[in-house]
Amino acid sequence: MVVKHNLQAMNANRMLSLNTKANASSTEKLSSGYRVNRAADDAAGLAISEKMRKQIRGLTQASSNAEDGISAVQTAEGALGEVQDMLQRMNELCVQAANGTNSLTDRQYIQDEIDQLVTEIDRVSETTKFNELYLLKGDEEAEKQFAHTYNYITDDEVVDASKSLATNKENNNVKVKYDGTENVYVVSTAIKTSNASSPMSADVITKGSDYSAYLSAATKVGESSSVTAVGFKTDHVAFKNTELDPDRANSGLEVDDKGKLFHADKDTYIYDTDTKNIIHLAATEDLSKYIQLNADQTCTVKDRYRLLQVADGNTTVPADDTLGEKITGDKVLTNKDFVGSKTERKLYDADGKLVAGMALYKYFDEDGKYKGGLFSDEQATKQVTYGDDPVKDINDKTKVQFYVGDLTEKITAALEFSVHAGADSDLENKIGLKIDTMSAAGVGVKKLHSDKIGIVDETGDNATAAIDVVAEALQVVSTQRSVLGAIQNRLEHTIKNLDNVVENTTSAESNIRDTDMAEEMVSYSNNNVLLQAGQSMLAQANQANQGVLSLLG
Repeated sequence: MVVKHNLQAMNANRMLSLNTKANASSTEKLSSGYRVNRAADDAAGLAISEKMRKQIRGLTQASSNAEDGISAVQTAEGALGEVQDMLQRMNELCVQAANGTNSLTDRQYIQDEIDQLVTEIDRVSETTKFNELYLLKGDEEAEKQFAHTYNYITDDEVVDASKSLATNKENNNVKVKYDGTENVYVVSTAIKTSNASSPMSADVITKGSDYSAYLSAATKVGESSSVTAVGFKTDHVAFKNTELDPDRANSGLEVDDKGKLFHADKDTYIYDTDTKNIIHLAATEDLSKYIQLNADQTCTVKDRYRLLQVADGNTTVPADDTLGEKITGDKVLTNKDFVGSKTERKLYDADGKLVAGMALYKYFDEDGKYKGGLFSDEQATKQVTYGDDPVKDINDKTKVQFYVGDLTEKITAALEFSVHAGADSDLENKIGLKIDTMSAAGVGVKKLHSDKIGIVDETGDNATAAIDVVAEALQVVSTQRSVLGAIQNRLEHTIKNLDNVVENTTSAESNIRDTDMAEEMVSYSNNNVLLQAGQSMLAQANQANQGVLSLLG
């Protein structure tokens, strides 16, 4: 028995220390829920666990990325749904305009609505965005593309200032339009011999109205000149409004002794705005129905009527041959009142059918190159070729540029972006999305706007051809919507797969990192018993040296 070293106590203390550490470790694992709380717990397990955690968190974010991708796709697809609805309405309008019962005015009403729809398609394209990403107007940073809209080339006819009612003409089919600001009233020359009881219906010509029907056929002005002159037909007479001098002393009006307005001293022409008729009153006929004598003894034309003055281009009426001398402006029609219309060169297909301006795009590829198939006559015997210089002779070498104008418009390239649907940098984790420019030019309906070609013509051919244009645009939008729908379905499957991988990887990581609570509780209970036993044995070992004292006593 020794007292210098209490080996029993040392052994009991050492074991107690080990049990205390084991108990502390079990307590940490039970309270944290992790089997590996520090690298010392399981160095290799910690490394594997952290690698799995990286994958799990990356896949979780990838799933969120895919959800955002679906939201973007749904935003674009929803907007295209509205575009498609507008195209369906445009198809209805084109079918309606193609009907031969419509007049030019009817087609213009339809054109007005089509213009609004084309503009709205552009607006939807310009404004549809998701998280500040514009989805339908393409990539403005990418290389520009071009949309080609083909229409017949027109020649502006100009008025020859040296000739009355003259216009630059190349054929007798050119229309001449009235360009004045005041109305012109055209009626048969029989009006000059009619009387008040037989008024005659007049055509009212406003600014922009076709005046060709009242002009004589074109004749050459000089043998070497391309300018032709047109004169006013002798079977019609034109009138313009004039003003009555309110001072009856200068008006040519006579009043009877009772102060009743009686008659003019010359032939008078009156336009009735209600009946649209011109009334001829000979000198001395009563004018009291049309002209009133005011309380101040001045004379004015009643609101319903207009006092007229002869204004055709062949006859200049002296100022003193009118009712009143105070006449505003030049009442004689001159060449300044008219402008020539536009002439168009027409082309035909292989069957000899006229090709509408709206349908010319079919004869050119996406790069604007002429593919052939156009002919310069109905017999389809003179093929129109392609070249750089316009040639006006209609023969085998006629250049297509002489007939066709290319209304080129820049459009942006397709928008391309990708959804990163993986935890790694592998490019296979990129799901690419491509959305073509869905502007009116992008889908191909810009040509329907009146600023380009439009559907308004006398035959309805442009409206008929526009039906195919809208059908192709519907196909473009349908194709894009189909692509977006397929991508959405793919992303939904991607999300399901990502979530599945996250779940199983989390389970594997849990096996490495998490505490098995049942097993650890057994260990904790065992360590707790050992800890208590160790404490008891240490106390007993410390009492062993007390026996030595009894020996010494």
